[in-house]
Amino acid sequence: MTKTGRRAGVLRHLLRDAGLEFWPSSGSLRMADLSSDARAEVLRIHTMLGGLSPTPLLRPGPWDMQTLDGLRVELDEEFHFTRYRAATLGLPALSDLPWTPTHLTFCVTHEGAAARGGGRWTSASTEKMFGPSDPVGMYGEHGSARGKQRALYDAMKDLAAATGSVRLARISIYDMVDGVKLGDILNGKQTVPAEAVRRAIGSRIR
Repeated sequence: MTKTGRRAGVLRHLLRDAGLEFWPSSGSLRMADLSSDARAEVLRIHTMLGGLSPTPLLRPGPWDMQTLDGLRVELDEEFHFTRYRAATLGLPALSDLPWTPTHLTFCVTHEGAAARGGGRWTSASTEKMFGPSDPVGMYGEHGSARGKQRALYDAMKDLAAATGSVRLARISIYDMVDGVKLGDILNGKQTVPAEAVRRAIGSRIR
């Protein structure tokens, strides 16, 4: 299991201990699930980030988890915090989401961590969407094709929440829970009551 999968598994376990129940499969978001206005905004974001196709096939991965009552939960880790994500969060459509202020800060303070790892920086499929990438860690003329795709897909999920298509709680490894960084809790370095983690998730629902 990857580090990403392990941390999501620990979060799910803590939330179960606090009383939440989850579907075994969380499903995925598709453009057809969005309102016409949200779909138009997704395409504008795709163009803003340098997308090449006027009719892109957009398939964000599954939601990290989904409760039995329909709440989607997304756990954002190191690679989500880039200037591309900041550009999407700065759009009026996403400005009042409960995670926007802290996520914008993390895009500034933690972009260096997001720039590590070649496999997380670019790929053949993302370069088909956004063109060639700069060398790993270099935000030059081309930057990171995979970073742009990740920002687009995060924004697509955010728009689903902002327009009422889904209920979503988005939290990151950098958020604080009872004075402790969530990433340290999920990595087993610190402990807090499971109910504190549930409260943190509850404060992020839109």
